[in-house]
Amino acid sequence: MNQDLFEWVLLIARWVHITVAVTWIGTSIFFMWLDRTFERNEMSNREGHVGEVWMVHGGGFYHVEKLLMGPTKVPQNLHWFKWESYWTWMSGAFLVVMIFYTGDGTFLLDSSVSQISYFNAVLLGIFSMVGSWLFYDFLWERKFTKDSPVMGHILTLIWFAGMSYLLCKSFSGRAAYIHIGGMLGTWMTANVFMRIIPRQLKMVEASAKGGPVNQDWGKNAKNRSTHNTYFTLPVIFIMVSNHFPMTYGHDYNWLILLLISASGACIRAYFVDRIKTPGRSKKFAVAGIFLMVFVIWFTSQKSTALVVVSVATPEIQKVITPVTESTTAAPSNSAVANVKGVIDFEGVAPVGKRILLPAACAKSNPGTIYSNEVIVNNGKLQNVLVRVIKGLEGKTFTDVPTVPVILDQKGCIYHPRVVAARVGQEVVIINSDTVFHNVRSISKNNPTFNVPMAKKDQRISKRFDHAEIFLQAKCSVHPWMGANIAVIEHPYFAISNEQGEFTLKNLPEGHYTIEAWHEVFGTKTVDITVSNQSNEIVKFVFKK
Repeated sequence: MNQDLFEWVLLIARWVHITVAVTWIGTSIFFMWLDRTFERNEMSNREGHVGEVWMVHGGGFYHVEKLLMGPTKVPQNLHWFKWESYWTWMSGAFLVVMIFYTGDGTFLLDSSVSQISYFNAVLLGIFSMVGSWLFYDFLWERKFTKDSPVMGHILTLIWFAGMSYLLCKSFSGRAAYIHIGGMLGTWMTANVFMRIIPRQLKMVEASAKGGPVNQDWGKNAKNRSTHNTYFTLPVIFIMVSNHFPMTYGHDYNWLILLLISASGACIRAYFVDRIKTPGRSKKFAVAGIFLMVFVIWFTSQKSTALVVVSVATPEIQKVITPVTESTTAAPSNSAVANVKGVIDFEGVAPVGKRILLPAACAKSNPGTIYSNEVIVNNGKLQNVLVRVIKGLEGKTFTDVPTVPVILDQKGCIYHPRVVAARVGQEVVIINSDTVFHNVRSISKNNPTFNVPMAKKDQRISKRFDHAEIFLQAKCSVHPWMGANIAVIEHPYFAISNEQGEFTLKNLPEGHYTIEAWHEVFGTKTVDITVSNQSNEIVKFVFKK
């Protein structure tokens, strides 16, 4: 399918999904409010009378009365609330398939999270919705949960927490959140399709025939409807979280999902209970607000402020050039040499994973696009970090370059894939795309950060105070986007270019061990002796 047409299909499907979801959730909230608002009219002589409520809207009064089936005959015109639910699920399932199960799982998988295969990921995704419903329905059809709902709630929460953790540790953060939303949405729709409507049909049929109506069917249907109303705010949060990678892109995204879902359920409980039991409802409101405040505090503890967040003008971008090697002035008390080398690759270079780019990024990358972990040109391997790992013991280096290292997001791909910077050197990350990105760091030695980049030419500036091989930069919105940032204490390093060449500049005479690192093929080392007469070309050979 043409990429532009594909984007329009997704837009229309999302529009339909949101429209029918608002309709469904609106009726659910309205009927929960009605059931909590009805007051019994002691003057009523109508059989089956439960209660009534008067409302004002649109320039008129509305009088709604609830009657039990059985004592009350079936009306000639009876409206059913079901298609809103069915269309919400069908449109949502369509979006999940089109976004996450196409393009070999471009948006589904994230290699920094897990190495699950595409096939197994799809099976897990389907199980998260279908298998979870089988568990949920089996649980709530048992006598012990009907007699003791608290136990059912505890087991449901344990399942919800377990699935959230499993999916967040298997899928990209965005995919994990949407699949949890799909799981809750499946529970809600299946409640309507398989339990609420069938049991109400039986009650209507029995009432129409004048036979006895099993009121337990009504209680069970009401119980499932109550479940649905507590799921609504967590599901709505998951729907909007798509725009906030600070949630699904966080290191503890599964915990954030659980806490915000619990907060939403508490807030929903406040609105359900505030009329009949105001004291109880206030406790839920306090709990919900506390959980949300805690999440805000917790996420702020896991991130650091950036030095600069701005939009770069074309003039500024012209004077900023990528740095692929560090330079240092020649020491005055010793001979130095430039150590040159080349990275050879033997065998057939592996092809990266095919990427289904958004239309805005596909225009910058015509044709079929593959991930860029491995780039081989005429037998030469690009993006290999070469650095001295032995021979500099006891030496300190304070000549931090003033020229920044550049990492660009262009066409939904990081350019370059591998960069290196000195400890304390400025690293500038630029968004050259017209689409929304975020930059999330994965780090052990340096404070982490997660920053949205919504505008074209926006840039952020960062300095890393601790050496690290490697700090990763990821985009949670587009999980295939990743880059490796080496933070090095000394200036003797380089990254191989398109011809596989590298140069370690101004290396003092002495004996050294040099390491070559590639993110797919690992590391290789070689021992060298440097003098001012050195002219040997250092070679590293990587094989498939």
